[in-house]
Order: sequence, then structure tokens, then C-alpha cells
Amino acid sequence: MSTRTFTKTAAAAGFFLAFLVLPGAKLLSAQEKTNTPTPTRWELRAKQKNELNQGITWLTHEPLDFLMRRGDHFDDETDRYRKMCDPDNLKRMADAGIRYGRLYFYKGLGREYERPNMEQDKRTAAIMHQLGMKVDLYMGGTMFAETLYHELPEARSWEQRDQNNQWVPYGLQTFRHYACPNEPAYRDYLKTILKYAVNEVHADQVSFDNIMLQPEPESCRCPRCLKAFHDFLRQRYPTPAAVRRRFGLADVDWVQPNEWAFPTQPDGITVLNDPVLQEWVRFRCESLAHYANDLYDYVKSLNPNVSVLFNIKGIYSYNRYWVNAVYHPLYANRIDVMSFDTGGYDARIDAHTGALVSQIRSYKVARRLKSSCEEPLQDDLRCAMDMAFDYETPVTGNPGVPFTTHVSTPTLEFYREYLDRYYRGTESVADVAVLHAWPSMAYSISDTCVPTTLMEQVLIQHKVPFDILFDEDMGQIGRYQEIILPGQECVGDAQVQKLLEFVRNGGTLLVTGNTAEYNQWRERRHTNPLLPARPEGKGRIVYLPEIIRADVQSGKGTAAEENAEPGATPQRSARMTPAQWVLPKNHEAINQAVVDGLSRGLSIETGAPLTTVMDLLFRPDSRETMAHFVNFDRANPLAPFTVTVRKQFSGPVKSVNCLSPDRDQPVPLTFQETGERVTFTVPATKLYAMVVIAQ
Repeated sequence: MSTRTFTKTAAAAGFFLAFLVLPGAKLLSAQEKTNTPTPTRWELRAKQKNELNQGITWLTHEPLDFLMRRGDHFDDETDRYRKMCDPDNLKRMADAGIRYGRLYFYKGLGREYERPNMEQDKRTAAIMHQLGMKVDLYMGGTMFAETLYHELPEARSWEQRDQNNQWVPYGLQTFRHYACPNEPAYRDYLKTILKYAVNEVHADQVSFDNIMLQPEPESCRCPRCLKAFHDFLRQRYPTPAAVRRRFGLADVDWVQPNEWAFPTQPDGITVLNDPVLQEWVRFRCESLAHYANDLYDYVKSLNPNVSVLFNIKGIYSYNRYWVNAVYHPLYANRIDVMSFDTGGYDARIDAHTGALVSQIRSYKVARRLKSSCEEPLQDDLRCAMDMAFDYETPVTGNPGVPFTTHVSTPTLEFYREYLDRYYRGTESVADVAVLHAWPSMAYSISDTCVPTTLMEQVLIQHKVPFDILFDEDMGQIGRYQEIILPGQECVGDAQVQKLLEFVRNGGTLLVTGNTAEYNQWRERRHTNPLLPARPEGKGRIVYLPEIIRADVQSGKGTAAEENAEPGATPQRSARMTPAQWVLPKNHEAINQAVVDGLSRGLSIETGAPLTTVMDLLFRPDSRETMAHFVNFDRANPLAPFTVTVRKQFSGPVKSVNCLSPDRDQPVPLTFQETGERVTFTVPATKLYAMVVIAQ
């Protein structure tokens, strides 16, 4: 997590200008005073809360000793730490409406070294709970060599070791070492700390940082990992014939992970053809997920109501399976909150390229995992994105995303007001799904990410309701009208058969570029089973030869702005940056091909511009459908636009209302029903509007 997220009092969101009457200044006339817009209740509430926030010393997840050891801190840190847990300061927070705080708990310096912090947290948490606040305890993911090893010498044996038997550091902070994910003694050690967190401090949420592995050549090759790798291969290829077919060897014990001739050698790899390296990527992903799953299960065994956050971040335009061993489907049902904690992915229209940048892909993956997302909401556009796309976990320990920040803006106050009413218990509506096939995304370092990202960009900006699926989701493809494989060069034989069955049952399969030229092991096929484009049973296969990039690939120094792993992983290999997410040159044709493939048509059609994004959700308990619209063009409010939505429930529509931070109360909309569809006009909107269709 960003080390300065909670380290200093944030500037108040929104600045309140003090107007001075200077000599020669013109006084406002009565007419001009009358024309001054009346503040909304959200603006008034935000102003009141921000006034109450003044002078509060905010809580932090970083211990003071760490700041001193790392450097790069303020000169008043000691005094600030003394104030933040003072009962009077906590009372002021509660009086200002703060309902949540994250406390530094265990950073990795050692259980005994940090025990005074833990005992302080216990006292602080008791006060916070009395004040109606929820307590989140921070768990770091590295080992501090200078303190932990002094306190517990055997901890040195828990370290990751690279091919040269060297420890693996946390970036430039070489006093922090990564523990091996396959070392059970380290997990057992953490569990003693977690037991204190849950049973003694009574944490509402536990947040695990640094859930990632370092890229090659810094992957762990300790004896534990080498043995676990061979066990992993033995389970996947249990017979000599299977081993020989996969590796050309007679015995799985002969297989050895790749070793690198020099440190930058892995940076030059563009595809993974070596079968051992392919399996090594999957092994690393499963090792990390098993480590996290074990900690999740342990916390839940102590108290199932405690929420668990993992900082695994989202999906971007490069191969995080290869780089950081994070494969999101392996965390399904074992994560309550996903932290993004990235740099360069802030919601915006890029000033240099015009690309619409967002975390929409990450939100969609999180919803597939049934996980909320932790995203800083100080910016109103990012807050609007969270309202539109986030999934709110039902775990009681989580306070709800809009309450995890102390900043107050009109948009945040709107979100807090309606959190329980409209933003919980929702499910997505999706007409199409984009398949991220494991071998395609894992064995191509970045090339396959390009058509995938650009296809999703078309769906995002043209407002086509879609989901992101993985190989583990192939059993769910029947829910969609259309499955899209954008440049998915490797598609397994089993996946091919399921996709063809989907087509024969009436679905549309849209493939682009070199999709399915290779099988699940990246072996080139003599005949592509998904081509040529053709009718197949009740459905059809549609082929688009190319997604034509419109960005300038060597554009204005945008690469340095992207950092998906702050503080740990330097960007070493070429990759598509967020500023390059420019709509393809043939985006209109791509969108038309997608729409033409929908036998039932789009679930929502709208005249909103391409600088607007949309999500369509429904709440089964209240029989309501919600259409969320977010305007990325901050300089130009949205003019009224027409929307047509397919009804998600049987029976007539009772009402259609528009809710927005622009207005104090919901605005009833005139609507027209035609068969299974309802049409209405969304009024002029600055940033965000939600239309609620009740049946």
C-alpha cells in the first residue's frame, strides 16, 4: 500500500473561497444574489463535516519506527503519533461522523518488537468501538531483517531465496525481505498475531499488504519451493506418459526451473514457449494464492464476521501473472475487499492522448470474486466510479467503501446517504463476456493484453454491458448472448469444445486476430477450430481480422506515470500504459459487430457521449434496476439524453427516478413502456446520475 496514504492530514476536499471587499470592488446586486445557486444538502453536509474535521490528527497504518527507518517523513511525526490515539482526538473523529479507522498493527519488525503498538491498538480499538467506529488492523507482508532476525533468528530461514541463494528485498528497502509463500512456519507465526488481532483487539477488518511476488529473476528457488514445484507437477502430470508429452522427459523430478544468465535477461522475453517456464508461472500464482487463502481461512475460523482485505490490485495492460504471480480467480470466495493501491490509473481523460482511463476492468473482476474494492475516493470522479461499479461485501466487519475515507465531498455524502438503499445486494447485467484465457494472458508478456484492453475499451465507452471471465468461469458462458475472444492466441482444447457448444446452442462467438492459433500449451495448431467465421448450429462465429490501434505508441513520457506496484517493482519491460487506452481506429465497426451478434439486442441503449461510462445492475430483493452514468468530461456537463432499458423483472414498471449529487431529492422521470423495454430521458447531469427503475 502507498506508504503515505494515511500519513498526513489531507487537504479538505473542495476549497471554500473567502471573498474580500476591496477598494473598487463591485458589490453584488440583489438580482445577482438571487441568481446564486442554492447549495444542495450534500454540499452543506460536506462543508459542515469538513469544518468538524479541522484539527483532527488522522490515524495511520504505518508504525513510527518504520517511518524513521525508511526516511522521507515529516519532522513532527513523533508528536503526531502521540496525538492520534488520544481519546479526545478519537472523540472528535466520531463527532465529525468518522466511522472507520485503520491502525498500524504488525509491519514485520517482530511480534515482540511491535507488541507495544499492539497493546496500544487494543486500547484504541476499545475506545473506537465505544464511539461506534469500526477498526481495521494493518498486516504488513515483509520481514524486517534488522529487528525480526534479532528477535527470532530462525526467521531468517523463512526467507525467499533466488537462484543465487540471495534474499529477495522489497525494492530499494533492502532491510525488508520477502518470506517464502511455501513456508508454513511463517504463516503459523502470523497466525499467532492474527489471533491477538481478532480475539483481543476485536478487529472488524484485517488488511494484508504486499500480496505479490517479485518478478524474475527474483523468484524464490529455495528448497521448499523446488520440492513444492515438483509436487505440483506430479499432481498435474501423474503418469510418465503425461510427463513425456508435456516436457519430453521421463521423470518429473528431472524438471528444473529456468535459471537466468544475467539479471535483465527476463526483461527481453515476449512469449513463454518453454513448458517448464509456463508451469512455473502457474505454480507461483497458486503458491501465493494458497498462502493468502490459508490466512483468510484462519481469520474466518476465529470470527466469520471479520472482513479480510488483500492488496492484490486489479488487472491492467500487462501480464501480472508473470510479473507478480497474482491470478485473481484463485482468490474467489476468499477475499472480502480488494485494494487497488496503484499509481497512474486514476479515473481521467488523459491530457496527452485523450484516452479514457479507469479501473472498470478491476471493478468487474472484483465483482466476479464477490469482493469490494478499496479505492481512494477523495476525488469526485473516482467516487462516482465506485458508486457505479463497486460491489459492496455483505461481511459486517466492513464499514462500506464511502466510510473508509475521512474526506467529505458532496458526492461522498450522497454515496453515504444511499449506500444501504441502492448500493448493496446488487447483481450485474451483462449481454457479453470477454474471456481472458489463462494460456493467452499468462504466456504472452504484453502483446495479448493489447487487443484485450482495446476491445474492453470499446465496450466501456460504447456502453455495452459486459463481464470479464476466466477459464474457471467457462461453466457460466450460457448466461451471455455473446462471448468475445480478442486476440486470445492460446485457447485450450477443452475450452474450444465448450465455446463451440455455446455457439451451437444459439450464442455468438466473436474472435479477433490470432485467436485460437495455439492450444493450451502454446503449441501451434495446423487447423484453427474457431475459423473460418461460420454459422454453427443455432449460433454463429464472427471474425474481426484486426483491432487497429489509434494511440501513438511512443507517446509523451506516460510510462513513468504508471506504477501498479508502488515501492516494490520497477517498470522494466515494455507494456501498454493507461495513456494508450485510446479507442481503436475501427471502434465503430467493432461496436457494430458486437451489437449485431446479440440475438436479443442490448439490455440498455443510450445517447450519452463516448466520454460517459455506464453500468447496469439490479437488486433482486427490491425488484429494482439501476443504470449508473459517469461523465468523464469535467469541463462539459451532460445534456439530457434518452435511455432505453430492457426490464429485468416481470410485470409493469411502477416508477423511474433519477438520483444525483446535483439534486437534493430523487427526480421522478416520465417513462414509456413498450413490451419488455422502458424508455426515459436522463436530465442534465454534471458528473454522476443513477436511474432507478422499480417494478
